[in-house]
Amino acid sequence: MFIRLNQHMQLNKILAPEQFRFRIGTNVENVSFILTDTVLTSLNDWQQGVGIFCDLSKAFYCVNHVILVNKLFHYGVGGI
Repeated sequence: MFIRLNQHMQLNKILAPEQFRFRIGTNVENVSFILTDTVLTSLNDWQQGVGIFCDLSKAFYCVNHVILVNKLFHYGVGGI
């Protein structure tokens, strides 16, 4: 099921490029590298930086599942 859902999302370009979770070929190291590179590039260019970090490890339990199912249906995920 994961493979089919992932293929559907990739083919229809549903996920933003910044979305790393649950994507084949991406992991926490990718996110860490991009974050570190962005911060260091900004510092080298004498730019100011602001970081906001939010632990969303249990975010799924706060999701309104009716809205989630409706959004999945909107993006073509439904049925058997």
